[in-house]
Parts: sequence; structure tokens; C-alpha cells
Amino acid sequence: MKLKNEELDKVLRDFFTLKKIRRTGWQLRGIKECESIADHCFGVVFLTHFLAPLVEAKLDREKAVSIAIVHEIGETRIGDIPFVALKYFQNKEEIETQAIEDVVSPLGIEAIKESIKLFREFEYGLTIEGRFVKAIDKLEMLATAAEYEKTGFSSLKDFWENKTTFKAFDEFPELKSYAKFLLENRNKRIEGRINDTNFSFNKKVQ
Repeated sequence: MKLKNEELDKVLRDFFTLKKIRRTGWQLRGIKECESIADHCFGVVFLTHFLAPLVEAKLDREKAVSIAIVHEIGETRIGDIPFVALKYFQNKEEIETQAIEDVVSPLGIEAIKESIKLFREFEYGLTIEGRFVKAIDKLEMLATAAEYEKTGFSSLKDFWENKTTFKAFDEFPELKSYAKFLLENRNKRIEGRINDTNFSFNKKVQ
């Protein structure tokens, strides 16, 4: 397929939408200027690329990174549906699959097939790479929650108490260990046993 400028422009417009949409879960907890979906996606791609070779599980890193890249593409059309709203979208996977097809369609049928295949591996845990990226997705969320709490936000308790989040790490001990580390440090921070808060962005350079 010959790439046409007009078709590429359509895809880029959707990509830029990811940069504009804020992550709803943070906004619902009072963090108005929170990360965008694109910010989150980069975090997942970053962690996937660098951690895939460091875990005991045998992974195809290139495939895992590809899954990380496409895992939120559909949200350019359907938005970021928060956890509390998921029960009202029982066909969310079907809707998101259609959205991915619509976004990628200017790039041709092969791009559509590949993107949907990778998304389904992530969404349904069909491959170890899909499950790894799902775990990375959760880990990136917890690390972000920790950073927000360090800067003064205190309404994120439910992120740490969601059992589904921590269950995603069971297959990957290295990720589970870091998630436990984040949780333990959070508990210490709340109890006043460590002070790792970060208000440096409010300080003037001396």
C-alpha cells in the first residue's frame, strides 16, 4: 500500500487526540492537571522496552512493545473510561476494537489486522507478552499514583486496594516485587516513617 499524505494526516489527528485527553481516573480524584493518555502510553512503552529483558519469563520484547504501543489506541475515539464505569460498558472490548479499526483504517487492512490482534492479546491475556504489558500497565499506574501522592494528593487509596491490580503481577515476580515496594513505601509515608514527598516544583531556584 502506498502511503498517502491525507491518510497519514487522519491517523496523526487521532494520535494528537491522545495527547489532549486526560486520564479520567485521576481527574475524578481531584487531579485536574493530570497526565494525558499519551503520557501513560509512553510510560507503558518505556517500562515494557526496558523491563522485558530483565524478567525471568521468556518474552518477545519487540512484540511486547508493539502491544504496548497499540493498547490504548481505541481511546482516541471512546475516551478513557474509568474503573467505576466499566460495569456499564459490558461490551467495552468490542467497542474499543471497532475504534481501533476506525483509527488505523487509513493505513490499510494489514495494519488493522495486526493492531486488533495485538490489542486482543493485551485485553484477553492470550499471550505472555499480552499479560506482561497488562501487568506493566498496572505497574505504571501505581508508580504514577505514588508520584501524585508525593506531591500532596491524598484521594488515591482505592488504587492501592484494588485486588485486580495486584493479581496482574502474579505471573511476573519482578514486577510483583516492585509493586510491593511501592505499597510498602506508601504505607510508611502515611505512617510518617519516611518522607519522600516532592514539592520541589514549587521551590524557587536559589
